[in-house]
Amino acid sequence: MDVIQVSLVKHALKNGNRFYAEANNKEWNDLVNKGYATKHRGWEDSMAYFRVTAEGEKIFFSVVS
Repeated sequence: MDVIQVSLVKHALKNGNRFYAEANNKEWNDLVNKGYATKHRGWEDSMAYFRVTAEGEKIFFSVVS
């Protein structure tokens, strides 16, 4: 998890474990591919909700502590 991804995960966790972003967001899609987040359809076709998985939380807290 890089510095940008740590910031995104922190933001998501502060907001009910959801982050609304472009569906093709490079950082979030990398987290999804690693199993650290899930991707859910957004209101618009080009957007998505991303949520941090339990594994993602575990990695996040090991990085920030």
